[in-house]
Amino acid sequence: MYWQYGATTHTGWFRTLNEDRSLLRMGTSGGGTPYAAAVLADGMGGTEDGGLASETAVQMVKEWLDARSPGLWDAPNLWNAMERELRGLFLAIHIKLKANGDRLGTTLTILLLSGGSYFVAHIGDCRVMHVRDDGRYRLLSRDHTWVRTRRIPSSKAVRHPKRHVLTQSLGMQGMPSVYFRSGVYMPGSLFLLSSDGFHGRFTTRAIAAMLQKELQQEGDLQQACDRLMARALWRQAGDNISLLSIRPMGEIPPRKELVRLYLQHGLRRLKKIHTLIPVFGRK
Repeated sequence: MYWQYGATTHTGWFRTLNEDRSLLRMGTSGGGTPYAAAVLADGMGGTEDGGLASETAVQMVKEWLDARSPGLWDAPNLWNAMERELRGLFLAIHIKLKANGDRLGTTLTILLLSGGSYFVAHIGDCRVMHVRDDGRYRLLSRDHTWVRTRRIPSSKAVRHPKRHVLTQSLGMQGMPSVYFRSGVYMPGSLFLLSSDGFHGRFTTRAIAAMLQKELQQEGDLQQACDRLMARALWRQAGDNISLLSIRPMGEIPPRKELVRLYLQHGLRRLKKIHTLIPVFGRK
């Protein structure tokens, strides 16, 4: 078994419809490399049909996983190839939703895991958190929200009246600016994807503490997701709530392989930084 996983969703206390959509996919590449994909989309409330928007986005990701990704998992420059592919996929989803005239909008967050590396493609306010077995944690996504652009502290953002106002989404605004991130994971660590109905009720530190506690328990990840959902509902979460969790299993890779992975992702980040730094004095 390469992965442990769990998933749960709820309308929240004050909603009659659930506009969240999600997808979990585990498989093996043609070369025998295990991979996992987790997808979460949160349809925008108040639009013509947020559920239709999120359903369309997840369905198009599923079609891409079926048709395009099998030929990529064994590529020598896997994550560079994935970024090109997913940039095009997000644009295609945006264009399809825009065909409805700014009436369909959704967020979209994709987490890919393979060979000791993670890759995140993201737009909107769903989140990806990575918690190691030593308790250290990191948010792997960046909220495209009004409070995030104003750098409002997490403790205040939880109750801010504009905490749900998006600055980026698919289908509603101008051309999307997709957030990408990649890095290294260790077997036994935990990834959690959540919609804002969950992380809008807790600070990031509190969520990390809950996940660390779950890592220390013997129960499976489905039970962990159910317990996290119960905590959010006890906090009277009013919005739709969705949780996806994945824990890679297996042995820690050899030191040589770890060094290679860290160098690979470090170089990716350096190249991205280089493209953002203007070059002065050139003729």
